[in-house]
Amino acid sequence: MKSFARYFFFIIFLLLTHSISANELKNNASPYLAMHGNDPVHWMSWGKKALDKAKKENKIILVSIGYFSCHWCHVMQRESYQSNTIAAILNKDFISIKVDRELNPVLDKRLIEFVQITTGSAGWPLNVFLTPDAYPLVGATYMPHDNFATVLNRLQKRWSTDAQALGDMAKNRNETLTNMLETQERTSSNLHVSKAASHLQKIIMKNADTLLGGFGNRKFPSTPQLSALLAINKQQKKPEIDEFLKLTLNQMARKGLHDDIGGGFYRYTVDPAWETPHFEKMLYTNALMPLLYFEAAERYNNPEYRQVAIETLHFTIESMQGKGNAYISSLSAVDSNNEEGGFYLWSRHELPKILDKQELNLAYKIWNLNQTNELPAGNLPRRENSITEMAKTMGTPVNLLEKQLKALRNKLKAYRNKHRGLPRDTKLLASQNGMLLGAFAKGSSYDPSLHPYGDKLALFLQSLWNGNILRKSAADATPGTLDDYAAVSWGLLSWGKSTGDKKAMQTGLAIARTAWKIFYKDGVWIETTRSLLPNGTKLSHLQDGAIPSAEYFLLTASQLTDDASLRRNIARVLGNSTRSVEVDPYAYASIIGFSLGYR
Repeated sequence: MKSFARYFFFIIFLLLTHSISANELKNNASPYLAMHGNDPVHWMSWGKKALDKAKKENKIILVSIGYFSCHWCHVMQRESYQSNTIAAILNKDFISIKVDRELNPVLDKRLIEFVQITTGSAGWPLNVFLTPDAYPLVGATYMPHDNFATVLNRLQKRWSTDAQALGDMAKNRNETLTNMLETQERTSSNLHVSKAASHLQKIIMKNADTLLGGFGNRKFPSTPQLSALLAINKQQKKPEIDEFLKLTLNQMARKGLHDDIGGGFYRYTVDPAWETPHFEKMLYTNALMPLLYFEAAERYNNPEYRQVAIETLHFTIESMQGKGNAYISSLSAVDSNNEEGGFYLWSRHELPKILDKQELNLAYKIWNLNQTNELPAGNLPRRENSITEMAKTMGTPVNLLEKQLKALRNKLKAYRNKHRGLPRDTKLLASQNGMLLGAFAKGSSYDPSLHPYGDKLALFLQSLWNGNILRKSAADATPGTLDDYAAVSWGLLSWGKSTGDKKAMQTGLAIARTAWKIFYKDGVWIETTRSLLPNGTKLSHLQDGAIPSAEYFLLTASQLTDDASLRRNIARVLGNSTRSVEVDPYAYASIIGFSLGYR
């Protein structure tokens, strides 16, 4: 009887502690949100319920934004959001909202823009404090536990004594920023394509790293800018630009941005020489990079670039395929042993246990893996030269080296897949799968084995459309934003145009028509119909980020049709040139590139 009583009270204890620790995010369909479900913080979802609660209780709102494969998002969770000390402060004095950036890209964009303007830099995890009326007050990225606690205490103390002044400051700042941005958004004239393209070319080359390729100290793929530069230099040929483009394409394909064992590209490298990646792999990166390399292969008649593109698409099929013939949003930077990059790194003590002597010597020659571990978990395979150049240096026929290298890659890939784990963000997002279908459309013309996967993906995307509304993801019925409508219509129309799939063409056309109706009004883009923030900037053109703008995808989709009304819409958009485009053409590269090729 006593043992039963102890068992009974133990079960009650588990139930009580579970109910205390679990919050509104428990069992969320988003792996990122679900992983915060047992934080002691009383997380809420972004929505009217949370904002109404903040107003009623007159509390500052913390909006914390991240994504599943973000390394520092995991670090901040472990240090701060699983801390009872931090949770006690947040639960008492704040309304805490956790957001998956991929499920709410417009909110993320607005708050990233705010933090970028007010602090000079932004990224994830993104932590922004809002007034109860949802005006951004102050924001930052990762903060260590003690710094975060200090910020929370100071902010709450100030709010308790001077809420009116803080609220007025936030409203005034929002108005100032909006006016500043809208001043640049005022229409000036028609878009002078040749002039804009020349200006963009100069700006890009001014920022170009002509020694190492790419841009800046952290090297991102920058696909909108590189694609636009390819298009511009095709018409306005300059040898030094071709040299820069080839250098950048070679660096990205051979060095630390690219996984030379299993294929696919990482999100960026943390250094200017493309040596060390930030190890997460995003679906959008691995959809956009094949398109860039297919363009470059055609421009420079380079079969290596075409092979990189095809192999990247096969990587997505092998490593990122999810349920329902669609593809997941990302692979984590941190492996199952909680080691950043550990899945991809090879210790010089480990390799001799896996490879025979001939294979080991080849691995050393190709990837320089015989050095002391450069990172705690080992060395990253990287090449300096093309396979053709290496075969010449080694005195080996190219065909033989390719055969040996394929066998070596397969052996190492099989080993890591068997002995190492990699967490996956299993969300099936409309926008990213739309981009991938567009890449399949291009790739299947070179590699027919891609065709069945494109067919299945096209069916998945059509299943998200009910004839009136496009869903954002497979998980629920949440309506898509402009990003989703634009990318899905482009993907379906590209696939239909490439393969003759009439159903894909019909659905893509219907989604494109609906997108124009919902999201483009009076010469201004509306990115979402569900924003709960105070009115934002009225945008005549949309900026590129890591992904080309939704405006670019919808214009490109519309160009693929014979629909006269959509063609008129393209002309309306291109008929507006704004100071934003003139001042910062780098941020509008995809639109300028599209304009140059539009007929």
